[in-house]
Amino acid sequence: MARWWLIGGGAALGALLIASIALALTNRPADFAPGTPEAAVQALLHAANVDEFETAYGMLAQSLREECPLRHFAEMNAMYGYGYGGGVPDIEARLHSSRIVGEDAFVVVDVTEYYGTGIYGSGESSRNERYSLQRENGDWKFTNYPWPYSYCDRWELPGVPSPTPTPTSTAVPVQ
Repeated sequence: MARWWLIGGGAALGALLIASIALALTNRPADFAPGTPEAAVQALLHAANVDEFETAYGMLAQSLREECPLRHFAEMNAMYGYGYGGGVPDIEARLHSSRIVGEDAFVVVDVTEYYGTGIYGSGESSRNERYSLQRENGDWKFTNYPWPYSYCDRWELPGVPSPTPTPTSTAVPVQ
């Protein structure tokens, strides 16, 4: 009788081992075909993950690079960076949808951030990130500042003054 328990237990462990290997093999990150908008988004997210902001900067459309020079992009990266002050969460990004319309592409990615454990446990945050790209010299370039580099707005640049509002209405006397 004990022999049958050992055989059954061994078979169950073998089945669990096979299931875990199958799960590991099917849960690997996808490698998108080079030269596709999906591959461009994947490369950008990889650059952010390994803190290669110069690589990410090179993926911006020419108009964005003219609006935000590399020096300012670097300053903004130093100030805001990936944004977690050394506590970078684990990121999971899954392709939600992708569409090419002429020379433009629109990619939506489901992003989930997993935060480490602490005295209050762990946490996660999920959202969609939308990317707009356009062909430029045969490569897909981002036409809007992409997450996680969405901070290089020309009015936020260090040393660049914000526009001063001009009054557009007549002052109303206080009674």
